[in-house]
Amino acid sequence: MPMPVYKFQAVFYPDPLLSPSMSSPSHGDKSTQDANPSGSVLSFSHLSYQADSKGAKGRLLVDDVSVSVRAGELLAIMGPSGAGKSTLLDLMAFRKTPLKGASATLNGVTLTAQSMQKMSNFVEQEDALLGVLTVRETVSYALRLHLPMLSPREVAARVNRVLTALGLQSCADQRIGTPISRGISGGQKRRVTAACATVTYPKILLLDEATSGLDSTSAREVMSAIRALAVAEGIIVIATIHQPSLETLSQFTDILLLADGQTCFSGKVDDLEGFLENWGHPVGKFRTPSDHAMNFLNNDFAEATGRDSNSDARAFREFYLSTKPESALPDSEFQVLSNNSEDTYGEAGAVGTLFWNTMVLSERTAVNYSRNLLAYGVRAGMYAGMGFMLATIWIRLGTHDSTINDRLSVHFFSVAFLAFMSVAGIPGFLEERAVYYRETKNGLYTTLPFVLSNTLVNLPFLFLCTLLFTLISYWAIGLHPGGRAFFRFLGFLYLALLAAESQMLIIASFIPIFVAALAIGAFVNGFWMSVGGYFIKARSLPRFWYYSFHYMDYQRYAFELLTNSDLRGLTFKCGTTTGINSTCACAYPSSTPETCTVSGADVLRYLEIGDIDYGKWAAILVGITIIYRIGLYLALKARSN
Repeated sequence: MPMPVYKFQAVFYPDPLLSPSMSSPSHGDKSTQDANPSGSVLSFSHLSYQADSKGAKGRLLVDDVSVSVRAGELLAIMGPSGAGKSTLLDLMAFRKTPLKGASATLNGVTLTAQSMQKMSNFVEQEDALLGVLTVRETVSYALRLHLPMLSPREVAARVNRVLTALGLQSCADQRIGTPISRGISGGQKRRVTAACATVTYPKILLLDEATSGLDSTSAREVMSAIRALAVAEGIIVIATIHQPSLETLSQFTDILLLADGQTCFSGKVDDLEGFLENWGHPVGKFRTPSDHAMNFLNNDFAEATGRDSNSDARAFREFYLSTKPESALPDSEFQVLSNNSEDTYGEAGAVGTLFWNTMVLSERTAVNYSRNLLAYGVRAGMYAGMGFMLATIWIRLGTHDSTINDRLSVHFFSVAFLAFMSVAGIPGFLEERAVYYRETKNGLYTTLPFVLSNTLVNLPFLFLCTLLFTLISYWAIGLHPGGRAFFRFLGFLYLALLAAESQMLIIASFIPIFVAALAIGAFVNGFWMSVGGYFIKARSLPRFWYYSFHYMDYQRYAFELLTNSDLRGLTFKCGTTTGINSTCACAYPSSTPETCTVSGADVLRYLEIGDIDYGKWAAILVGITIIYRIGLYLALKARSN
């Protein structure tokens, strides 16, 4: 699904900070101020949005809203629930497509979704952060992903400045916090999210319910810190907000009141009280102007209180329109230079950016996995426990033909149950997924480096888990002796678990609810077990399942590889019948009945899997994993769009 765009030409102001000539954070800060002079104006005109309902056009959620904000100013968008605040903010961020006739300009220059994403940052209602990282690490990674040319000294200086401005120095080296270990407070998390947005030198900062869930003191601190940075660096700030205290409201310079998607007031915060007094409804004692205005704009409880459900809001809007000046904003003299993503990066620059983002994301993911028990810690314990269980139940099988089926069971359980345990990685990936969506929507990186970094870091961590299981179980069970057979078992099992991991990530990408993803993952793994050829011979499967999913089943290829690696070259002693004329009785047809033995090749021939090629089957497993990783890329890309 393509990104929503306004029908304008892509033109925006070049950021001096994107130039390699920048030498220090202090220099960069000055450049930011120069790029955002006090005369810079962001204007939105005639924004309207109509909801679709089952293919038909619904009501207008935003109805002809126009507003302008200058650099260094903070605009508060307020209104009752359902007034269209979040929808309006999405329109401003180009996350929704407005009706025809809308326009968005910066100093008179039209904007597109790409240019807006490049110069702005959007702070969601939810704080999507990696809980095991410290505050300083979280903000540093955001800056490094956005400006790869900065040196470590410049990154540290810029991060320290933002942390100081947002009052986060006292907890800078404290971890964000996870469900297992407590971290920073909710108000501090909100400020960390804001720090990740402001550290990248945005020209425009969009905040959706920036103070939601915070107490009045924390809300005031968050907005006060954002205002300090906005004034210092010439950032345009637009925020939706619910019921701010007077101190929090005073941090804003402008306010836009909405009701039923329509503008009921737009102007300076200081002018709202006078507006209400001129309307004949002065603000009472112990009330804020915004709370007083909400009494007239909120119609949800009008019927219960005996009021006309629309009269107050209509009268409010009509009085505002009667006092609205007809003057237009003066034209800005700011010189505009055309630029686009190709001009900034170029072909070589795009490749370099891809490489840098992949490396930084790989570093962050490795740190996350090494600290986060939900990522691989729990799974390593589960693999060790499974290895111990197999080692103590199937201990020292020996080479009697009665143990052949036991060996087959070991190989099946090794593949099937360890593959099923890949569901343990879902909680950790869901946390990464939330951070991925926040950062990609803000243009820090694209889907490809995220998938590449996840793959690169998965490889060693998953190998260590596989090695742990194999070391505990292989020799204790008494599988094929020799180092070559051991490493074959390790390698083939590792390839199977890579495929299982990739499959589970695709499921988690589409289904961001752990319980639901777990259920779907269990079903899929159970399905692969059923068509793999262990419970029922492959040739006995119905033809549809045999010629379709049986050949797609990574568990089938892994099981056949492990079985061949173990049985080839082994000879099993058969039992004998009891009685006077005792004879040799082998569990499987033997090619050498005179010796009363059955070879591993005989068993493989009976199972119809004895003619497989190690290299070919391993290549198929690698191919399935690559296809799954491409599927992961497409799933994340689709959900992101």
